[in-house]
Amino acid sequence: MSFTTYHGTDIRVACPVHAISVNKHKVAFADQFGQKLNVFTSTQEAKAFVSWLLTIH
Repeated sequence: MSFTTYHGTDIRVACPVHAISVNKHKVAFADQFGQKLNVFTSTQEAKAFVSWLLTIH
């Protein structure tokens, strides 16, 4: 699955997601392909991504 940021960048996520860590503009997560770190331009965008991560299966 992929999430499109406000700037049009796609972030690919392979289910299942094993762990999520959030710190202001940074969101780190671990999926079946390993760990990834994404830096967003705003906390609103980071929150939208985390909400999306929590809803996918």
